[in-house]
Amino acid sequence: MRPQFHYAPAANWLSDPNGLVHHAGEWHLFYQYNPQGEEWGHMSWGHAVSPDLAAWQELPVAIPETAQDMIFSGSAVIDDAGKAGFGRDAMVAVYTAAASHGPQRQAQAIAHSTDNGRTFQLYPGNPVLDLGMADFRDPNVFWHEATNRWIMAVVLSNENRALIFASHDLKQWDEMSVIHGNGAPGRIWECPLLIELPVEGTGETRWLFKVDVLHDAPGSGALYQTGTFDGIRFVPDGSALEPLWQVADHGRDFYAAIAWHEPRDAAGRPVWIGWMGNHAYQGRLPQKGWRGAMSLPRRISLTRQGGHLRLRQEVEPAAAAGVPALTPDKAGQALVGKLSLPGGSNLDWTATDSLGRTIGVERRGARLVVSRQVPHAPFLDALCALDLDPALALDLWLDHGSAELFSRDGCTALTLQY
Repeated sequence: MRPQFHYAPAANWLSDPNGLVHHAGEWHLFYQYNPQGEEWGHMSWGHAVSPDLAAWQELPVAIPETAQDMIFSGSAVIDDAGKAGFGRDAMVAVYTAAASHGPQRQAQAIAHSTDNGRTFQLYPGNPVLDLGMADFRDPNVFWHEATNRWIMAVVLSNENRALIFASHDLKQWDEMSVIHGNGAPGRIWECPLLIELPVEGTGETRWLFKVDVLHDAPGSGALYQTGTFDGIRFVPDGSALEPLWQVADHGRDFYAAIAWHEPRDAAGRPVWIGWMGNHAYQGRLPQKGWRGAMSLPRRISLTRQGGHLRLRQEVEPAAAAGVPALTPDKAGQALVGKLSLPGGSNLDWTATDSLGRTIGVERRGARLVVSRQVPHAPFLDALCALDLDPALALDLWLDHGSAELFSRDGCTALTLQY
């Protein structure tokens, strides 16, 4: 009952995607991984590569935990010019070193690879950014062409704030500005993303700031704002006192999504991917040798709707190409594939597999309700309801253990494990 078209490791715990980078013809997917079992712990960077974002090959652990630190979430870049001193085209991982013993401490560290991510050497001068804090994590780093330097977005988790730093060499970081959590629901920020996106139907671009909120946020906890970024500060659209926060996914299981900043498609859209999981219950799922899977990769852009810019998500065409129309799997035990549900009328669709797990989609006018029931794990039961233009068709991607639902305009997404 392993996923047929989503990435999952052969064994053990998987969570946040990390270090998304494309190099030498390969899409690299690093991720939070426990090499020792299905429970969260011993956090290291697992590793998989793909030529096309559809077929993935799992590789050995890329950055294992050390005697002092677990290797928490972060990002990776290709240092084309060798500015960090590790040589041209070195792959540099920027991650949170989280103390595994003694007082809680989180600081930012780097490691480099000269063999296309197969092995990494930890920088002996680590940490490269240390504020002496217990909750300071998840650096997202990218090259900002206009200011000719690296930019890092990183969160002060317990304060619901993000900081922007800049560096010319990935070792010395200077604080530029703060992104405040004014008006943001929930608490405990994680896994920020700051990225420039095309505005569909125009020649314009706009910046998106996304953050995941661990507790008490709507949907999966992934919230975003649009705005401007000049290499120093992010200025959200709308009022500074009441900025507009929007929900990236209305389900329970799309978390810690980050993007491959490059390359982009012909429309200028990058691709991102998220963990189909939820820390509120992931550790309680029945053991089966492996735990956790990634979402389908999604191309992202912005579109104007109702006077606001909204995030638009479309399943990566290469990944979608291999997914059949919804059909029983080879064992005849479950439905797997894509199902298109028409707009313009009410509907009630339910599927139950051989284990009694049920996914339901019900539509009454503008009200859309997606539910899951899991008899052997009732803590997973969920009901997700939202308002949606009744004329919009829906696409449901159903795999072993997961359901991803998208409105045909791409502005509404809903992801559930089951």
